[in-house]
Amino acid sequence: MSKRKKSKGRTTSPTVQTGQATAEPIRVVATPKASKRRPVAPTGVREPAETGPLVFGRDTYLWMGGGFLLVVIGFLLMTGGRGDDPTVFDESVIYSFRRITLAPIVILCGLGLTTYAIFKK
Repeated sequence: MSKRKKSKGRTTSPTVQTGQATAEPIRVVATPKASKRRPVAPTGVREPAETGPLVFGRDTYLWMGGGFLLVVIGFLLMTGGRGDDPTVFDESVIYSFRRITLAPIVILCGLGLTTYAIFKK
């Protein structure tokens, strides 16, 4: 007998007669069905899209950063107000000037500064 290469795939009928005196299995390799999708050409490495100059200048970003920082400071000023005893309601701690008046003013100043930074030339 001659040596044959083993092919990868399914064997459909291992004992089919080939017309010779010995019965050798016939190997049928399953091929994938033709796809109806269009073949895609290899694209290789894509170059990044060319970006233009930044929308705002450096000064504008600094002003916006300052505005966002003011907003964060305003929210930090609002934090706290927890009393020592949870059964006692201390109005002076919860409704203090810092939380009710100062913090919202600082937040509004930060939002105003950010708006100014966006609209300035």
